[in-house]
Amino acid sequence: MVYDFHTHFYTSAYLDEIERGGYQAVLVRDAGGNRLLKLDGDYSMIAPGHFDADRVVEHMDRHGVDRQLLSFSIPGLHVEERNDGLRLARVVNEALAETVVLHPGRLSALAVLPLQDPAASAAELLYAVESLNLRGGMLFSNVNGQSLGAPAFHELYAVASALDLPLFIHPTTPHAHDLYAAYRLTPMAGFPFDTSVAALHLVLSGTMAAYPGLKVVLGNLGGTIPFLAGRIDQAYRSYPEAREKLDRPPSEYLKAMYYESAGMPDRGALRLAIDFAGTDRVMFGSDFPQQIADVDLGLRTIDELGLDEAARQRIVGRNAAGLLKE
Repeated sequence: MVYDFHTHFYTSAYLDEIERGGYQAVLVRDAGGNRLLKLDGDYSMIAPGHFDADRVVEHMDRHGVDRQLLSFSIPGLHVEERNDGLRLARVVNEALAETVVLHPGRLSALAVLPLQDPAASAAELLYAVESLNLRGGMLFSNVNGQSLGAPAFHELYAVASALDLPLFIHPTTPHAHDLYAAYRLTPMAGFPFDTSVAALHLVLSGTMAAYPGLKVVLGNLGGTIPFLAGRIDQAYRSYPEAREKLDRPPSEYLKAMYYESAGMPDRGALRLAIDFAGTDRVMFGSDFPQQIADVDLGLRTIDELGLDEAARQRIVGRNAAGLLKE
């Protein structure tokens, strides 16, 4: 079974609402007539796979994908005014649930959350899982510059931990986005850097220690985490500030997270993540239908590692199915 953990679906309901205007995110058209969803620092080019589930399933069939997890994408809803974010979260989550029902056994979805209001996010996650049958929640690597390790998010983590739900940390534009404005550096480098910082904040703040059952998934193989793990532990031993809230090395908490492979079609990077976290913690993701997505290349990169079949099956599908209880 091939289970694509990292894909994106905005829903027509959301795109139509944004196109009407009055939001921080804007929908515009480029010279070629393509719709672009924009916010300062980056944009997404809207493809049919972002809103047409039939096109999603057709793509899955062409590329040998059995199941796909739908999730929202940048810029998220936390960039909007609070009341707009709460209202749009409900609109999107109900649209996601309707989409999943129309394609049983093929599509599942994560809830989008109004993260500018952590308490409302906890309530929305509970509603989305218990009333809409969504499979977990989506976070972003920073929330308008706020760290995911901030105490304000603990209510959300308590709900996710109690319900045994995964939370997927998707990268977003780093707060100092001016540094990444040129050359599409935001998705190229800013995203993996911001994911790395988000993971470290969760660990070094003591959040992962406080919620040992919390299931966190890091996008793009965790950014730089597998590469920096030795340096991170060395810093823990060297700097008192890095161990104030921990009783064991950060790598032990980081190894308990999950790492999905979207946008990282590199055997060396994939091998590094597997060596760091193990084949039970690495999952296939494609980033479909973003411009950078390549399902075939992502699967081929996994095949080229020469893993035994049991390990390969865990990475391409069984880990995701188990985490999502499917």
